[in-house]
Amino acid sequence: MSEAPTKLLADRIEAIIERVKVLAAERDELRRHLDELRNRLDRHEQDNTRLRNALEDAVRELRQE
Repeated sequence: MSEAPTKLLADRIEAIIERVKVLAAERDELRRHLDELRNRLDRHEQDNTRLRNALEDAVRELRQE
């Protein structure tokens, strides 16, 4: 009879370990997605800076005319 509680405990531990692995994989995927979003945001900010500089240059040139 002592095997039954041990088996039950082992099964529960195994289930917990599997759940932790699933959660870790989800966390890793979310981190990858977050990194992609940060990269996109950085590119958009760079594009906005470039556009702002181009517009400011154009305004400056027009004012000089």
